[in-house]
Amino acid sequence: MTTPSFAVLRRILCSGHLWLALPALPAQVRPPTPPERPEAPMVLAPFEVSAEGDDGYKAANAISGTSFNTALLDLPRPVEVITAEFIEDIGAKEIGEALKYSGSMSDNGNATPEDVTGNNFYNRGFQSFTSYRNGYRSFGVADTLFIDRVEIIKGPSSTFSGTIEPGGTINMISRRPGVNPAGHVRVRYGSYSSRRAELLYSTPVDAGKKLRVLFGAAYEDYGSHYDYAGRERKVYGGNIQYAFTPRTRLAFDVQWQSTRGTQAIPPIYFTSTTGYYVRDVPRSFNRAGPESTSSIIQAQAALELTHQLTPRWAVRAGGYVRGQRQGRNTMAGSQALVVNAVTRVRSVARIPTVQFTGNDNYIAQASLLGDLAYAGISHKVFVGFEYAGVVDSRSQQFRRPTNPPNLNFDAATRADHALGPWSAYTTRFADTMLDSGQRGYTVSNLVQLFRNRLLLMQGYRYGQFFQNSENRLARTTSSSSQSADVGSYGASFRAAPRMTFFASYAESFSPQTATDFAGRLFAPVTGKGWDFGPKFDLIEGRLAGTIVAFSIERSNVLQPDPEHPGFNTASGLDRSRGIEFTLNARPVRAWQVVLSYANLDVKTIKDPTRPANAGLSPPNVARHQANLWNRYAFSSGPLRGLGAGVGVIYVGERRGNNNLPNLPQFRSPAYTKADANFTYARRIFGRSTTFSLALQNLTNADYYASFSALGERRSMIASVLTRF
Repeated sequence: MTTPSFAVLRRILCSGHLWLALPALPAQVRPPTPPERPEAPMVLAPFEVSAEGDDGYKAANAISGTSFNTALLDLPRPVEVITAEFIEDIGAKEIGEALKYSGSMSDNGNATPEDVTGNNFYNRGFQSFTSYRNGYRSFGVADTLFIDRVEIIKGPSSTFSGTIEPGGTINMISRRPGVNPAGHVRVRYGSYSSRRAELLYSTPVDAGKKLRVLFGAAYEDYGSHYDYAGRERKVYGGNIQYAFTPRTRLAFDVQWQSTRGTQAIPPIYFTSTTGYYVRDVPRSFNRAGPESTSSIIQAQAALELTHQLTPRWAVRAGGYVRGQRQGRNTMAGSQALVVNAVTRVRSVARIPTVQFTGNDNYIAQASLLGDLAYAGISHKVFVGFEYAGVVDSRSQQFRRPTNPPNLNFDAATRADHALGPWSAYTTRFADTMLDSGQRGYTVSNLVQLFRNRLLLMQGYRYGQFFQNSENRLARTTSSSSQSADVGSYGASFRAAPRMTFFASYAESFSPQTATDFAGRLFAPVTGKGWDFGPKFDLIEGRLAGTIVAFSIERSNVLQPDPEHPGFNTASGLDRSRGIEFTLNARPVRAWQVVLSYANLDVKTIKDPTRPANAGLSPPNVARHQANLWNRYAFSSGPLRGLGAGVGVIYVGERRGNNNLPNLPQFRSPAYTKADANFTYARRIFGRSTTFSLALQNLTNADYYASFSALGERRSMIASVLTRF
């Protein structure tokens, strides 16, 4: 229930729909601004965020949440930034690993090696399927080689990103070429025969440094702690920046990736007779086997033109395209073990499926930004349009006429896992085509008052969606369209030079591609939420952090249709409430500390078709989660060049699979995991060279990373990095 103070604050924030009437306020708020500003190019400042103001793990600014490059201390939104230095120091190979020290983030439990869905995670207790790359909705895996920082948007925020789940999303900012030649070569080798080699190089091309290029490549071959599983990945990409004039710049960003591997199904089973998880299944057991392979190619590219019209106005236009092709042999089957009544042999069922998918996505954006002052009041106005489409998203699935026999996991050999060639899968049971699109119109305004101590934010977005689907197996077609509008409001007040208090209200929508029994497209999943709390950056920047209290509601959640088995209705309502605490400390220059804690109360409020679910939490979401990473780097003395980092992750007890009862035996127990990273840097042949050793799960803890995946045992990765 909304408290009276919330209601009053919301009416104040919403009262002036876009605060466009604020220029009429008295001019004595602060001294008048000179009539004209210097002719300084504003190409980078409004649309991009750079790492120039970052200090190690602490970021100064963010662009996510407002579409403006805004100081985090003043931003009336909960946005957390993971810097390139932090990603490097924890030894993250994937973006998902870089998120694990954020207090309210958790893994989706996907253990397959081909990374089909990419950065799929839980944020504030709600699963998120959408991530962004430089402000464009993206899918698949973004290799850390090309990522400069990750900005985590907490809670609903469709005025920034359009499609977004109520829990939030991430916006990955790509590396860009610098003004001077620079690059690195790195090789890694570790447990499970894991190896990786990468190259990254950036340089200006012409004497005037108008044309700058960055390119990179990586090859990796990762094993797995599950039998037979692993992957081979090749990644190529880069970024090109060309300044036609000091006011006009063209940017091109691209990444191509090929992944081949054998999938894994973690050994988590229960027996239908006892109703308990079976604890004596070998940790390395993989029901999928060596023939459950996958091959996937992902390619994405973006082209943007930024032009400064006047000293106070700029425009940006750009486009993003992405394509994916995949063929894989997936494995289904119940988690319930089958126990022979006579022989007592324990076995598991296998339902293999050959699946072919492909889709092409494209996005076009255009925006106008104004940075101006009138009557002593500063305005940052954003007006934008976006069109996003999915062309010929096709999925075909085939099965064998008969399923292979059950697998005896106590005595299974490699030959017992045989699934047969893909040509043996002749029964087609799914063949669908999907074309869909979205249009979005956004307008927002940031207003600064009282000598910039008060920042007010308001935004509005109107979205339209359409979908045309064809089931070629059933020979049916359906078409539908919808629309939604959302708002975002916030205020940030500097109570002290280095402390602010903020409050914000935001809404979100996420279109659904599923249809009901009548073939109608479900209404978008919608979210609305409050955030409020203090932000601080004290002791000359050595102690920075936030304390945020929040409440989010998610509506139109899909639930089983009681009148039409196999179909759904959009009738569910979930709620997430909690407190987040983040701290970034630097007691001395050589010592950096990152600490986070989240207390999440996530519940199903309404489930008309399954009333017993009311009051239950979703899977993989812990009530308490805390993370600590601290690193010390010696810059002088006999230990100069040596660095050591230790991290501790605590995750509380979580509910298991939604399809299982909420009983203690089906809950994932709490766990504590420790990681470490040791580095030694020195100059060799005039080049800066760093040797590192990353250790995961130092205590060899036996834990459930999620209800569907066991945590990796103790492992290590050694690497050598040479900069030039």
